[in-house]
Amino acid sequence: MLNSAAKRFILPFSPENSGKLFSFDVEAAAVYALSELERAKGGGLILKQPEEKILFITKIGYPLWLFTCDETAFLFNGLIDSRFSMIYFELPPAQLFIERLEKNSSTYEDYLAFLSYHDSYFQQPKKKKEFVLRGLIPGFDFKKEFGIYRKEAVEVTGQPAKLAPLAPTLDEAAISSVLTEMGKLQSFLIEDSQKLSECLRLINETTSQFITELDYAAEAVGDEAKAKIKAQEEFVTPKITKLNSEYKLQIAKLTRSFNEELEKLEKLKAKTVKFIDDDEEKIKLYNHEAKIQAEKKHLIYEKTWKEKSRLTKKELDGLKKELKRIENSIKNLNSQKNKKTFKLQLELKTEIESARQPLRDLEAARDARVLVLKQKTEKLLKQEKTVIVGLNGVIKLGEAVNSRFEMLGMMEHQLKSPALFYVPFYVACYQAGLSKRFIFLPPSMTSSAGFSAKLKGAFGRSKIKELFIPRFKEITTLIDNVQALAKQDSWLDREIRDLGEKNNLLNIGLIRESIVKGLVFLNREGWLSDREFQAVSGSLAYAQ
Repeated sequence: MLNSAAKRFILPFSPENSGKLFSFDVEAAAVYALSELERAKGGGLILKQPEEKILFITKIGYPLWLFTCDETAFLFNGLIDSRFSMIYFELPPAQLFIERLEKNSSTYEDYLAFLSYHDSYFQQPKKKKEFVLRGLIPGFDFKKEFGIYRKEAVEVTGQPAKLAPLAPTLDEAAISSVLTEMGKLQSFLIEDSQKLSECLRLINETTSQFITELDYAAEAVGDEAKAKIKAQEEFVTPKITKLNSEYKLQIAKLTRSFNEELEKLEKLKAKTVKFIDDDEEKIKLYNHEAKIQAEKKHLIYEKTWKEKSRLTKKELDGLKKELKRIENSIKNLNSQKNKKTFKLQLELKTEIESARQPLRDLEAARDARVLVLKQKTEKLLKQEKTVIVGLNGVIKLGEAVNSRFEMLGMMEHQLKSPALFYVPFYVACYQAGLSKRFIFLPPSMTSSAGFSAKLKGAFGRSKIKELFIPRFKEITTLIDNVQALAKQDSWLDREIRDLGEKNNLLNIGLIRESIVKGLVFLNREGWLSDREFQAVSGSLAYAQ
């Protein structure tokens, strides 16, 4: 999978666009000046501190591996054996589910039983698993910084000049093996995710097929019932028409009979009312005449008119009783008419309902069969939903794991084979008696000196530290970690010391000349005061 021919690249300590300021002469001079100014000069009134001596100043290269797999690059720490763990979950076997589904999808009953049995298949507790990638640098910020930084890299084929590279402890074969295993795991997870998606597709497809069949069955039931109802209506409709006609005649005959009786009673009532009105008028008249005769003192005539009034009143009372009897008869007759008419209408309705009963039976049978099919559909969808919810959960879980694996790398279109990048940093080693210490300078951003630099120099405050502004936060942290680890790891401490002593810039004549030139430049540009320049230049003559 990976080509073993690894290319090597060196990254610059400072940006290439720093111009004249940070040529190598000035870079080396600045490092020496800072190292000298940071050196303990000894002394003290009570406790005499020993003076430190610079053992070496060396530019060291920190190794970072970049491995490319299918246009995805993975960054590895070539020196510190870090341990990055990718946690993922072992998903339920999708292939077994597919095989069972295919065996149980021939009938509705088998498929429903299958879904019921597997309702918690994808909701079982998932077993956590761990995949370890030794040395992998997964951090997004670090990869982002490196992606910017590597654009300045220069490929080297021989021994790098002016740089002492640390030999990587993580070799190419180990990284290749880890990436091969990761590739296999990713392929397995992707294949499993695809099978899970296939499970989802098969469930949706099978459920849809059975629902379609149930819909067709319901439609067939409706069509069959419609045909039977239509045939039954051809028999029932004439019967109902005949019943309506017969009862209409009966109701008409009944109504006519009652209306004749009512008409007679209404006439008798009108005649009786007229007699009552006449008698009431006579009584008024008789009473009036009796009153007149009484005023005239004609007692006989008064008595005669009163007698007539009495007899007429008696007759009137009889007429009123007769009128009430007639009105009661009319009322009773109307009530009988309504009751008998309602009875006939009720009988008609009963007869019609009885005639339509076969139609209602057909409709009820149709509705019952359709309801059963609807319930089967609802039950299937409910059972399917339980499985689908669990399945969607593990699909998302698998996608999340695959996404995390993809985020471990970064896009790469240039390098096709492994590459070793060296991040440069300076190490200055001091010794005072038996005690030794280091200072580490990570890749720095530089700028031209201005008025503020000269002003601070004029007041006796050193400006040289401000030349070393770390370029990258994450890469600076990486170099800081090396410094911290060197205090704990005897191997790393010894490795740095050996490289420092063998590649001490102060022991190389041409570089010492470059440092002298650089110090002159730094003094002229205001980064070193005259006093600092004199002190640093003087110490260089006695340095190793």
